[in-house]
Amino acid sequence: MRARLLRALLFSMPCASITGQAVWTVDRAPILDVPGLSLDGEVMFGYPAGATRLSDGSLLVADRADNGIRVIDATGKLVRTVGREGDGPGEYRSMIWAGGCGADSLLVWDMARRQATLIGASGAAARQFAVPAGDTAQSPYRFSCASHRAMAYLSVPRPARGGTAQQDPNVLEVSAALYRVARDGTIMQRLGEIPAGEMLVLTSPTGGRGSAPRPMGRAATMAMVGDDIVVGSPDSATATVAHPDGTSDRIVIPLTRRAPTRAEFDAAIQATASMIPARLRQEMVTALAATPMPERLPAISGVFGDPEGLLWVQGSPVGATVVDLVVMRVSGRVVARVRVPAPLTVHEIGLDYVLGSYADADDEPHIAVYRLRRP
Repeated sequence: MRARLLRALLFSMPCASITGQAVWTVDRAPILDVPGLSLDGEVMFGYPAGATRLSDGSLLVADRADNGIRVIDATGKLVRTVGREGDGPGEYRSMIWAGGCGADSLLVWDMARRQATLIGASGAAARQFAVPAGDTAQSPYRFSCASHRAMAYLSVPRPARGGTAQQDPNVLEVSAALYRVARDGTIMQRLGEIPAGEMLVLTSPTGGRGSAPRPMGRAATMAMVGDDIVVGSPDSATATVAHPDGTSDRIVIPLTRRAPTRAEFDAAIQATASMIPARLRQEMVTALAATPMPERLPAISGVFGDPEGLLWVQGSPVGATVVDLVVMRVSGRVVARVRVPAPLTVHEIGLDYVLGSYADADDEPHIAVYRLRRP
């Protein structure tokens, strides 16, 4: 009898695996899925740069299509659009990056104006400030902001000094500078130049030249986790944790690198091309498809912080049909593993949800929220 009771007790505890790591779950169906074009033909958004979920379940979405902020309620209805292209208050010339930054707020980076805008729950600009403020630091490219508005950024990638020779001359090793930033945009800490991965030099049919991230290429990933800055290595399953006092630690991520499949490479090409306007995507897809597939997947595809100060590391490749995540303390201790059953580009991880975007079979953009269940 005691043995039967013990077996029943063990099988009634699904939150822990035999390795001692918790298995948190994400519901298969989203609690909210907002298409770029509604059923009645209303344009909701065209080219999302990022989004955040507010405490009442509504969304703020930064739309690169017209440099506007979409306010979408908890049922998926477009409430209002705030902002437009321009140089005045609450206006934008570009939306390179956007993400949650404190309670019910969205931070938008306008690289064309070297200006950050903090958006309130109404969609209106609460304040705008230069980054870096009164400094000669390199210009930001990608930000991260914690729930208490601690901020950091990686600068615009540039050719790395002394980079190793590549088989393909169009593959360029790049580096970026890492900074910790105060709420007014001033530089608090200069963390130096770090390897930022690989870019592709592309030539258009008309002779124009540009660059794009190499699909499945090595890339540095960065996130604010509490007061710490976590940088995922572009070359191995490790991360550096930079503390506010100037010290740092290196932690090992339990992920294994492997060779990509052709299907995964093609999905990564589509995901990379989805970052530019629709009219230019096919040309980008053609150019990227002509480049060689990397021999190995990057060990880390993304890093994220959550409101509890936990580090989330994405091991699945960009464009995969599911998103596999390892949840860790910044000390390196693994807390849980999570699988999101959708091909999301993750924008935000909350206490009980995962927010991201994806493109459907018709190349229609979607913003989706999935329920996260922690034990």
